[in-house]
Amino acid sequence: MKIVDLSFEIESNMPTCGTAWHQCVEINAMGTIESVGRNTHKILVGSHSGTHMDAPFHFLNDGKRVQDLDISKMIGSVTIVDFRSIGYGNVVSLEDVHKIEVTSHMLFVFGWYRNWKTDRYYDQFPYFSQEAVKYLIDKGMKLMAMDTPSPDEGSAISDIKGEDSPNHKLLLRNEILIVEYLNNTEELLDGRKYELISLPLKIRDSDGSPARVLAREIMCE
Repeated sequence: MKIVDLSFEIESNMPTCGTAWHQCVEINAMGTIESVGRNTHKILVGSHSGTHMDAPFHFLNDGKRVQDLDISKMIGSVTIVDFRSIGYGNVVSLEDVHKIEVTSHMLFVFGWYRNWKTDRYYDQFPYFSQEAVKYLIDKGMKLMAMDTPSPDEGSAISDIKGEDSPNHKLLLRNEILIVEYLNNTEELLDGRKYELISLPLKIRDSDGSPARVLAREIMCE
């Protein structure tokens, strides 16, 4: 059975959202075997660092927090969409999503994870039109996963033009789970069927959480 780890490692000074105000990740030793008989670390990390899941509270003050999310949506058979043809600065249109099968769990592969830790990662990554997102919701999508930083154009990463993060708000108002910053997604383009497992930390009152995200091959009987 094939299992693909779709998560980036959490490490000190990793890229974080591309904004000056987001907490930098810091991982430092608190104790060592030599000093206290065991290795123990302090981890300082923002709620949207690396591979993570958004909760509605991220953009909606009355939205659900991480501990309130429906865990039944976090695991399920996933439809994998190859959107590698939609590249730098381009948008997923309504016409593009009309061509695909829409199921409860959707994973969109742009191959963008290959730009991780480069200046290009936050620079004009592919994103979704609002019409495309509305269509996916209307067709029954419950979890939206992608290997880009956001379903929105630039999102909070650059100067906002017009409404701030409209796709985030649309998805979260409909309680669609959003999983961003996936890694290794191109390994899933092998024709096999996969179950997606997306597990955030159960952090009380948080707007999001780093998540360990795996794709596990579904074995045919």
